[in-house]
Amino acid sequence: MIGKIVKYTEILSNPDNKIISTAIVIDYREGYHVRKSWNKKSKFIDCPLIKLYWLNNPLEKPPSALMRMSIDWNMNRQYSFGFAENQNNYIVEEWNDFKSAEWYYTDIFEVE
Repeated sequence: MIGKIVKYTEILSNPDNKIISTAIVIDYREGYHVRKSWNKKSKFIDCPLIKLYWLNNPLEKPPSALMRMSIDWNMNRQYSFGFAENQNNYIVEEWNDFKSAEWYYTDIFEVE
C-alpha cells in the first residue's frame, strides 16, 4: 500500500460539484489495539489506516483517524493518553503515534 496514490472526493453543495484531491500513501497499518484501562489484554481492531502526503490539499480535510476513533470508542480527542474519563475508559495503545501525524481510515479513499 505504501507508495500508492489515493483520491479523496469532496462533494460540495451540489452533487455534481466535486473536488478530487490526490495523495501518496507514506505509511500503512492494518489496524490498532484497544483495551480497557484496567485490563492489560488488548483487542486488535482490524481497520486499515494510512498516513498521507497530500499532492493537492482538499478544501476540507477528511476526518482524521483520531477523530473517528474518538467517536467509535466514545473518547475525547483532547486527552493525550488516549482515553477519556467516561464510562467506557478505553485506551488506544497507538494513540501517540496517530497524534503525531495525519492518519486516516482507508474507507474514505479510492486507491488507484
